[in-house]
Amino acid sequence: MKKKSAVMVAGIMACMTVMTGCGTDKTGDTGDTGKKSEEYLVGFANNSDTYNYCAKFRTYLKEMTEAKGIDITVTDAGGDTNVQNGQIDDFIVQNVNVVSAISNDLDGSIPALEAAKSAGLPYISFLTSVSGGDDYDGYIYVGSPNYDAGKAQGKYLREAFPEGASILYFTGAPNDQQYIDRKQGLADALKDSNITILGEYNVENAKDLGMSTADDCLLSYDSFDAIVCQNDDAALGVVEALKSAGKQDSIQVLGVDGSDDALESIKNGEMTMTSLQDAKAQAEAGAQIFEDLKNGTDPADIEDVSIPFKIVTAENVDEYLK
Repeated sequence: MKKKSAVMVAGIMACMTVMTGCGTDKTGDTGDTGKKSEEYLVGFANNSDTYNYCAKFRTYLKEMTEAKGIDITVTDAGGDTNVQNGQIDDFIVQNVNVVSAISNDLDGSIPALEAAKSAGLPYISFLTSVSGGDDYDGYIYVGSPNYDAGKAQGKYLREAFPEGASILYFTGAPNDQQYIDRKQGLADALKDSNITILGEYNVENAKDLGMSTADDCLLSYDSFDAIVCQNDDAALGVVEALKSAGKQDSIQVLGVDGSDDALESIKNGEMTMTSLQDAKAQAEAGAQIFEDLKNGTDPADIEDVSIPFKIVTAENVDEYLK
C-alpha cells in the first residue's frame, strides 16, 4: 500500500471566468483517433454540473490546467455512477495520460479505478474517495477532510446554542463517504452537549428535496432550532421553505461547501453558516499534480492533498464573496 501524508495547501489563484455548457469539453484538436503523440491529455469526469460547487470546481480545474499548457477533456456524468464509469472508459480509449474525477460513489466508482489501473494510468480523485484507492500507487486524492466539515458545524452549534438546542439533520446518500465522514464529525463535535438531533433525513443533497422535506418537518415537529445540511444546495432549499412559512428568523440553517449562492444567502441574512471548501485551492493543487506527472514525477511519489474547510458566517462572508 502506498503510504501518504496529508499536505496542507495555501494560496489561491485569481478569480476565473465562469464556464458555460454541461457536456464534453475538449481542449485541442485530437481528431477521431485520439490525442496527438506530442500532446499530454488529462480526462476529468465531473460527477454532476448541477451541483453549484462541482460546477465551480470544474471551471477552475479546466482553466488552471490549460494555463499550464495541458489539454483537458471534461465530461459531466449527471450524478450517474455508471455514466461516469463509461466516460472514464472512453478517456482510456482516447489515450489520455491521466484519469481524474469527482468520483461519484465510494464503491460504485471502483470499476473506473480498476480500468485506470489496468491501463497503467494515474487516477486522481477529487473531493471524494474510492474504495481500494490506497492500494494502487497511481491513486492520488485531492480534497478537504469531510470529517472536519461536520466538526465545524458542530462547533458552531455549540457556540450558537450554549444552553442546548434541538436540530434536524438533512443528508446525502448513506453509502457516500462524504455522508459518513461529515456525520461522524458532527456527532463527535456535539458529544457531551445538550444539542439533540430530533431526526435525520436523506434529501440527496438536493435543493428541491431540502425544501419539500423542510416543509414536511415544519408540520411534523412542534419546534426545533436549526436544520443542519450536508451541503449548500439542500440548505438553500430549506431557506426557501422557511421563508414561505415565515420561520426564517427563528430557525438557523447550516450548510457545507461555500457555494456562491450560499455565500449570498448568508450575506442576505438567510443561511446562517457554511463550511467552505476552497475550490480554487483544490483545483490549483490538481493542476499542479497534472504538471508534475507530465514532467515525469512518479505518481507513487505524489502525496494526497488535504485543504482545510473554513467556517463562514455573516461576520466574515464578505471575505469570500467575489
